[in-house]
Amino acid sequence: MAQARKTRRKSTPRKASRPIPGWAWMVIGLLIGLGIAAVLYLQGADRSPDLGALFGDPATETAAPTPAPVERETVPSDDEPRFRYYELLPEDEIRVPDSGRDTPTPSIPPAASPDEGEPVILQTGSFQRFAQADEMKARLTLLGLDPQVHEVEIQGETWYRVYLGPFSDEDRVRQALERLRTENIEALRLRYQG
Repeated sequence: MAQARKTRRKSTPRKASRPIPGWAWMVIGLLIGLGIAAVLYLQGADRSPDLGALFGDPATETAAPTPAPVERETVPSDDEPRFRYYELLPEDEIRVPDSGRDTPTPSIPPAASPDEGEPVILQTGSFQRFAQADEMKARLTLLGLDPQVHEVEIQGETWYRVYLGPFSDEDRVRQALERLRTENIEALRLRYQG
């Protein structure tokens, strides 16, 4: 008996249809959009900005009113001022009464700088609110220093000053100043008046 042979048909290779990548669709859309924008720009250069008129809609073409003539400002000549603020500023000027100018501002006497060998204190801040002075005191305490807050009355106002010291040894003063510099804290060196 003869066996029937199975013949295999060779399948024709199908071309693998790959989808168009997303960036290609973006470029195609961009080109189409730019083309439409160019056509609208060129058509609208001599027409009204109404979209119906640009696309040739007959209803809007007949209903479009003729624009009123636009008056253009003339360019100022060289002898005319180009800007008006020279005229406007003197009109808006606010006069300050002279009575407040004659009062001299009270000056605070400068702090006496210490001589060598005298006890020294370092003032690290002067604040009008106690909370600010207390914050500076806490910051200095975290640095390992021993600050004190003193309340001072100056011209009827209460100030809170933060001091370090007194120091009698110059090396301890330098160490404290160096520690303050590393934390960007300025200090004023004053004579200690026990």
